[in-house]
Amino acid sequence: MRTPGARALGGVLLLAVAAAGAPARAQDSAEVARARQVLEHYLDCERSGRFAPCWPLLSTRVQAEWARQGRGTVEEYAASRGADEPRFSDFRVQRIRRSPARVVFVVDATIATPGRGRERVEYAVLRQGRQWRIDGRRVGASETTP
Repeated sequence: MRTPGARALGGVLLLAVAAAGAPARAQDSAEVARARQVLEHYLDCERSGRFAPCWPLLSTRVQAEWARQGRGTVEEYAASRGADEPRFSDFRVQRIRRSPARVVFVVDATIATPGRGRERVEYAVLRQGRQWRIDGRRVGASETTP
């Protein structure tokens, strides 16, 4: 689902903060591995097109954004995200950007539709308390709600 206007600006700002360079207390490799594990679970949803298992992986900000759109339940989220295009089938992490509370994974993804090629996708994973949560997604140059 493409997002216009202020919501896109908010997503740009979130990813811009993540891209601003790692402060002195950047995440250690064990924390990045935990963040990547959450990303891998989310990518399983992207591959299968079944998003209900990924609702608990979303940050509270993202869940609130879905609720503002009138899709604030697991079922509504899963139906909306399952209908999204493009669907991806293969993911390769190309780069990782870290900060104390966020890790951004820059991924090269294969578009599942034959002949559509590959796309650059960025996933922002946010630390909320002791848990990592999916907090942002950029497909190409467009911000989208994870």
